[in-house]
Amino acid sequence: MGSVASSKDFMLQQAYNTAAIPEYEKNIKVAVSIIPFSKTTHKSFLNARSRQSSNVTIHYVDSLDSKPTYVHLKLSDQISIIEALNDQINKGVKDYLSLNPDAEVITGVSMAFNEPEIKRLTTAESVFLVETEPKVYALQLINENAAPQYIKFNQGVVFAYNSSNCCWQENKKHRINIIDLVGQYDNCPNRTYRSAHRAKKRINYYKL
Repeated sequence: MGSVASSKDFMLQQAYNTAAIPEYEKNIKVAVSIIPFSKTTHKSFLNARSRQSSNVTIHYVDSLDSKPTYVHLKLSDQISIIEALNDQINKGVKDYLSLNPDAEVITGVSMAFNEPEIKRLTTAESVFLVETEPKVYALQLINENAAPQYIKFNQGVVFAYNSSNCCWQENKKHRINIIDLVGQYDNCPNRTYRSAHRAKKRINYYKL
């Protein structure tokens, strides 16, 4: 979550290849949802677990009413993400996004954890995506009057993802910037474009 990958590389929900890892100097707020497993999501989890190094075990019985749960994590502070992607520190990442129309930002993941991690996530007052070291992400759990706690992503199993496309626009200094992040089937705001090249070409055309 928070990384950049090509949509051509992750056609299967349970696997994708990271192409770029932005640096986030600010912690990014994460929304946490707890969702019961279904037969379909449990199958996706089993397929993903075989490809990841994790000891997560889920006991799922389709005939039982009580189902184990997983977490859906979503980056909820979109403004901070956009600011980070436009920052000079992420120039290489931004260049990659501008030159690769299939590149997308991973803005949400569905993950299975063992029960202790599920409990920590559900009881935390706030959850953030943070860098514990350069380009290494973790979840930071905040509770009042307590030291921050951390959950590493390799403690769980990612079995589904949500990705967002960049919307581009040229600013007054004739620099192409990311203005918005939208879902695969959503439109970019007026006068912004999914193609960085098209944004520059279209806006310069009107200035002639």
